[in-house]
Amino acid sequence: MTENYIKPGHTHKDPAHTGFQFLEDLSTAYWYSHVLFSALELDLFRHLEAGADTCGKLSDAADCRPEELARMLAAMKAVGLVHGREGKYWNTQAASLYLVPGKPGYMGEFFLYRRYMRPKWEGLTGAVALEPPGAEEDLSYKERNFRYVRAMDTLVRQKAGEIAAWVKAEDISGPVLDVGGGAGSLIRAVREACGPLPAVLFDISEVIEAAGRLCPEERDWEGIDRVAGDFRTHEFNRRFGLVILGNFLHAYGRKEARELLEKAVGLLAPDGLLLIHDYFPDQQGRVPQKGALYDLAMMLNTYNGACQEAKTIISWCRAAGLSACGMKPLSTDSAVILARSAGPLNLDLNPLEVFAKDLDIEAFVPISPAHVITAAWPRQKCRTGCTLYHKGLQCPPYGMDHHRTRELMDSYSRAYLVRGTPPGKAFHKVLLSLEKKAFLEGCHKAFSMGAGPCTVCPDCPPADGKCRFPHLARPSMEGSGIDVYTTAANAGVHIKPVQERGQYVTYIGLLLVE
Repeated sequence: MTENYIKPGHTHKDPAHTGFQFLEDLSTAYWYSHVLFSALELDLFRHLEAGADTCGKLSDAADCRPEELARMLAAMKAVGLVHGREGKYWNTQAASLYLVPGKPGYMGEFFLYRRYMRPKWEGLTGAVALEPPGAEEDLSYKERNFRYVRAMDTLVRQKAGEIAAWVKAEDISGPVLDVGGGAGSLIRAVREACGPLPAVLFDISEVIEAAGRLCPEERDWEGIDRVAGDFRTHEFNRRFGLVILGNFLHAYGRKEARELLEKAVGLLAPDGLLLIHDYFPDQQGRVPQKGALYDLAMMLNTYNGACQEAKTIISWCRAAGLSACGMKPLSTDSAVILARSAGPLNLDLNPLEVFAKDLDIEAFVPISPAHVITAAWPRQKCRTGCTLYHKGLQCPPYGMDHHRTRELMDSYSRAYLVRGTPPGKAFHKVLLSLEKKAFLEGCHKAFSMGAGPCTVCPDCPPADGKCRFPHLARPSMEGSGIDVYTTAANAGVHIKPVQERGQYVTYIGLLLVE
């Protein structure tokens, strides 16, 4: 059973979970709320509703810095405040109903009132404690740095075992270089998994000094050389079988991050492996919002730091000569990119899922075909509740009934639910592109089913009753006797009927693969 974490908008909690991610989500919950507060203060929802649908138009209308606004829009999209497609943005349904001034349901002032209460919440510790702890600002720089290194090391230790297992699957040879490795927990996990490879822990001098305080025993550093310096200028005199850039590139701007990545590639042995552990704005995984939010954290807390998209990092790796590249989300809130000059990688990467991440869809969720629910009533609902009944060759009374659909489901072992939004023709093209990709990846039985009536032609059927584009037309799930609501719920995708005019429609499609 998977663990359930509390996130904004989620109220269910599992008292049996033991993962730290639940607590991490609580500790960064204010990241989500501040995106909402700032968007309200900048009046972005009103400008979006008025037609300022690109970052350029919106930055002009709201008097914002374009580059910083683009990063904020990415975070707004990640947390569900706006939709975005091909450089254009628009309010989500909830934002349109409650966050646009002048609308009957406007609640922006109420939500901003929550922000005005925030300073009092910062005094909660003092309100409860007889003697509040000393202020962090009273600490010396050396002590603040030590606490920072210690804090980051506790996080790395939670993730190091999972990362090291993936490195072990790649069959690397030493030596190992960990750039920005802090107190060395990741490099120790790699050596424990892969054998006692010679290793170099490289970081700035104050971090190296803090690492010695955190791990004072000689056995903590057996086989590991500690080297202090600035990676941008340091000269290395050997090549490495593994170079690790852990939470390192996001401390720099785009141009410098690419240069540092290229330097790391230049330090690899011919069969060496590059490992990048970071937060990526386009990552999926357990907490897909975290990459875009972490990017804002870098914008606010560093000189010019930025989280680059995984697809950007991978393109840099390939341009630098690493042809085998792959990204894998961790079971927590970050992800790993592995790259080397020759492949294949042994990561358990599904090319279809990687392809789906670059498409304009809200979710691509695996489901067992056995959990696709078929029944007689969906086609009957089409007959009595749809004005297009008897007007489309892919819908009732044409097409498959629920018995034939059940036979079809039972002939597959794998399937994916695809969740998207209007327009219908664009969603239909997404389904076809996924089907084509699956076919090209060797799944010769790949077949997709759409959401609602076929969108290929404006009118169907033609006079002779024959489909003009059978290679493009696909049957609808509902029209084939599939209970879409229950099937979606079986995959953890919860949908509900549109109740009022103007509310957004959710599309659910199905991709069958074998």
